[in-house]
Amino acid sequence: MITRETIIKDILSDVGNEEYVLALWLEGSDGTKNLDEYSDIDLVCYTKEGYTEDAFRRLDECLGELGKVDIAYEQPGRRPNNRYKVYHLEGTPDTLFIDVTIQSESYPVSFIKEDRTVVPTVLVDKAGIVKYQNIDRESHHSQLHAQLARAQDIYRQRSRAVKYTKRGLFLESLIYYQKYVLNPLVDVFRVIYTPFQANCFLVHASRDFPTEVVVNLESLYAVKNVKDIAEGIILADELFRKAVNEACSMLSQS
Repeated sequence: MITRETIIKDILSDVGNEEYVLALWLEGSDGTKNLDEYSDIDLVCYTKEGYTEDAFRRLDECLGELGKVDIAYEQPGRRPNNRYKVYHLEGTPDTLFIDVTIQSESYPVSFIKEDRTVVPTVLVDKAGIVKYQNIDRESHHSQLHAQLARAQDIYRQRSRAVKYTKRGLFLESLIYYQKYVLNPLVDVFRVIYTPFQANCFLVHASRDFPTEVVVNLESLYAVKNVKDIAEGIILADELFRKAVNEACSMLSQS
């Protein structure tokens, strides 16, 4: 039987032993210790320069020896030193994707000590690749200010959603409601609650946000008609105002 553990073990003993592979580590739920029966595998392979193709070829062979690969999708448009490919093996749980990022020496790697949402679980590190550093406070502060300002600029265009609710057009109302109301609201919540992962949008929002915030967001997203959207905008206005004030206060003290 192919399990999550056997996949990781085989990749480590096979791909990890290649001379051009400098390090292998896991991210995602392995690092944050949130593994459950639905967890996938988030693997990073770090190679010598010019060997990303060799690493993918060896990984393809390794997984093919384990079982039939029924998904092998590489995300297009990525740089040669930072490629990403998703695999799945037939007969394994539908949720057991193998998300593989292969990077090379020209792609710098460092982890932020203050950020506990991205934690590497090192499988092998032959060259001291996995390193931690403290965050650049000034640069990070500037990025959060920019995200907050951008969210406010977008939210000021909420009338794009409002006008479609008045026209009674649900689909148009929905897309602009999400773009000009909900998206910037979530971005401000990220500034407040996960400043070191401020660009994660709704990924792990149920884990990262306070219960009250999660409940409010669930309500705002659970719209079924134009009336729901119109009422959602009213609630979002109040939440956005309070969130912006809190974010401004937080940033002024940091």
